[in-house]
Amino acid sequence: MLQPHEAVSFWAPAELGNHRVTVLVEAESPLVTVPVPWIPPQRHRGSGLVRTADGEEIGRAHAVPGGYAFAPTRGRGRYVLYYTAYENAATPQYPQHEYLPPAGDLPEGPSARCVVESYEARTEHDRYTDMERPAPAREGFFAFGESREHPIRTRALPARWLEREPGPVRLRADRGDHLAFQIGVYGSRPLRDVRVECDLPGFTCYTLGGTDHLGRDFTRRLDVSAHTVQALWCGALISESEFTVRVFTEGEQPLTVDFVVELSDRTSDDHGDGDPAKLSRLRWLDSRRFADDTVVRPFTPVTVDGARLGVLGRTVTLGSDGLPAALTSYFTPEVTLGQEAVQVLSGPVGFEVPGHAWASDGWRITSRSAAAVTWVSRWRAGDLTLDLDGRLEFDGTLDYRLELSAEADADLDDTRLSVPLAALPYQMGLGRPGGARADLDWRWDVSHNQDALWVGAVNAGVQVRLSDEHYTRPLNTNFYHQRPLVLPGSWHNGGRGGVRLDDERLLCYGGPRRMAAGERLRFDVRLTLTPFKPIDTVAHFRERYFHAYRPASEVLEAGATVVNTHHATEVNPYINYPFLATDRLREYVDELHAAGLRSKVYYTVRELTTRAPELWALLSLGDEVLAAGPGGGAAWSREHVGDGRLPAWFATATDDSSLITSGQSRWHNFYVEGLDWLVRNVGVDGIYLDDLGFDREVMKRVRRVLDQRPAPLIDLHSANQFNAKDGFASSANLYLEHLPYVDRLWFGEYFDYSAHPDQWLVETCGIPFGVMGDMLQDGGHPWRGLVYGMTSRVYGGDGDPRSMWRLFDACDLPSAAMYGYWSPSAPVRVSSQARATTYVGSSGSLVAIGSWFDGPAEVKLEIDWDALGLDPRTAVVRSPAVEGLQEAALFSAYKPVPVEGGRVLWISGPRSRSSR
Repeated sequence: MLQPHEAVSFWAPAELGNHRVTVLVEAESPLVTVPVPWIPPQRHRGSGLVRTADGEEIGRAHAVPGGYAFAPTRGRGRYVLYYTAYENAATPQYPQHEYLPPAGDLPEGPSARCVVESYEARTEHDRYTDMERPAPAREGFFAFGESREHPIRTRALPARWLEREPGPVRLRADRGDHLAFQIGVYGSRPLRDVRVECDLPGFTCYTLGGTDHLGRDFTRRLDVSAHTVQALWCGALISESEFTVRVFTEGEQPLTVDFVVELSDRTSDDHGDGDPAKLSRLRWLDSRRFADDTVVRPFTPVTVDGARLGVLGRTVTLGSDGLPAALTSYFTPEVTLGQEAVQVLSGPVGFEVPGHAWASDGWRITSRSAAAVTWVSRWRAGDLTLDLDGRLEFDGTLDYRLELSAEADADLDDTRLSVPLAALPYQMGLGRPGGARADLDWRWDVSHNQDALWVGAVNAGVQVRLSDEHYTRPLNTNFYHQRPLVLPGSWHNGGRGGVRLDDERLLCYGGPRRMAAGERLRFDVRLTLTPFKPIDTVAHFRERYFHAYRPASEVLEAGATVVNTHHATEVNPYINYPFLATDRLREYVDELHAAGLRSKVYYTVRELTTRAPELWALLSLGDEVLAAGPGGGAAWSREHVGDGRLPAWFATATDDSSLITSGQSRWHNFYVEGLDWLVRNVGVDGIYLDDLGFDREVMKRVRRVLDQRPAPLIDLHSANQFNAKDGFASSANLYLEHLPYVDRLWFGEYFDYSAHPDQWLVETCGIPFGVMGDMLQDGGHPWRGLVYGMTSRVYGGDGDPRSMWRLFDACDLPSAAMYGYWSPSAPVRVSSQARATTYVGSSGSLVAIGSWFDGPAEVKLEIDWDALGLDPRTAVVRSPAVEGLQEAALFSAYKPVPVEGGRVLWISGPRSRSSR
């Protein structure tokens, strides 16, 4: 009898499915049965497609116990059964591979068995393994050892364990390896509180606990359903050739599993990390590296001068109660560092309970480092106590934990945070896209990914974010509703809480409530002060992005200086796991560096390729790392993962399926270690983030990793998430906590480049937050984009920035000072339906005019000649030729200039005596 093993034999089209069996029908029979020993795929509909050996389709097979039956209508001969054929019911990128339903009835009569000639899988990745061939259920409590080479893949008892020879489980390792291995537990009754012990130095069981992404140790209670296999992934730095693991569960006698390690003559100098298949990197799940107090560039240490706390370009002045009495920015309208104070508040921030007058003994500092300062205070009002914990970090993030407690039952009319605001012109968040400030009356709604509001000017602002101790980062980017915002009980208060904004203050309220004696409520508030850092126009206009995997010579010819290597390419084939082609990736990075180019790689954590060797270990962790979901998706996930997961992006170029990760988990520790490995072993200069699946704590660690490079770059791309599917969240507001560490934005698909200039300024360009960006959707709008310093990229889609880049070189734009229309110092202004930004250089000034007129129009120039340092009698105003965008032309400064969408002007001439 043929051993049930799948060979690899590629076929097309993919819709025929990933598995087939070739059989020989030796005798005439109305019906034959084909044994298929593998576990049926999730949501299989009980049908297969049957073809003859020469490809003629003859009908459908029907699922029967142990396999499939079909009518061999062509008589004796060879047939091929494609028993996982499917049709895609969705898009190529987010597929739903639905298996074929039965069609027609099978003939009646006895069924004959045929000869199985081969079981085949379409690719090695698709191949079923011995761990997916189920054995009959057994009675009792069992523990099986298993090597890393045979990961536990299903909940069914694998036949492999019952067929192998008794005795110790044999493992193989190089000397110095951190050896990963498995224990599989199984019981005919439910198993309660499964635990393991081992005397190996440094032994750990990743499935039962570890170190979370904030550096906190945790343990996990593990219960296992009856007749279910649960994998326990373990690891240790091997120094012995034999060891034993003891397995415990409530109500059962402990079991022992013996292992023998065959050590090779090779010595590993990195514990095996250079080979992902060894799974030594599982220990990265518990890493605390880079979670320190290092202040990253360009930030400066936190300063303390009495009640005045300082960070780069901003100060916080604490009132006697520990809340801010003043928030002050020293950024100029050009988002450079200046001396003039700009106030964000018009008065002190207060936390109010109407009818209760707080008394406070003042605040005191509890810790201080270069990266942060913390303080506490306690307030009392009758039977109410409020404990305040404050923390200011070097990036301008000001966190408050306000814990309200009651010594006796208390009926409260309200609990509210009052933030008096200066006359700041813009806002974003809580259901409003970026734009002009206006009154707001907002209520909590779990269908909306909204918990923060930013109010500010270009050079001074604050985001107010509300939460409590139960906050868990929601999923985002197409998957918000699969795990939405956990509404904070303190602020939401059963729907009685909300936020109001008027021209005087922001009021965040919880509404009336009854507090029981001894009850505690957490009102967490984050005040994030903007801008974070000065914009760097020199770097921005010199860094020109080529978003494709192409030879260095082609990149140089395009005039680009930075290359983003996307996934689904030869050197980075699989999404968010750039470790499976590192030799080729290293060669490409070296090629780019030799040409004077910088190299960045697509690497984030929103989803994870199913080709990651660690996948099966991560699945053993429940939903800690891989998010729970409805299942479905691509055929591979249905056939090997099954129900309970959330399928994600599918890259057709590399046949790469993926699963969504959870919002906060130990995978972020692994991610930080993985990035460090890429920096040290591949030499990448930065990363391309395709939306974000982690919080600012992880982002700080990421920046510390990249600060090992001389000029690191982090590039954040986001599709517009202001839609029902994503919970109506503006990307800039959603990711504002990350922006201190980002060098470039690429917002992105579905952004509306016909939007009002205020929306461009607040939520698209990044300037109010100290970062600049590029355009993507439909190639962007070259004229409006340049008003905000934005171009498109070379990426194979619409839009071609190369002619604009050549203009930048001709005008030496990197050396020019940028004065946007929002700046009182802007030397050139235009009509109300247009905007102009002036780049003032030593040999002339480039004026970028963006038109919001409907169709062709004329704009009048208002020029401050003294500010430009030019004599209007000798100055020349002309349009330089920009290939594909505008032809050369000469204009008068005193006559309207024609525009259609926009225009670029060059104003030059002899310098006057007055100069900026």
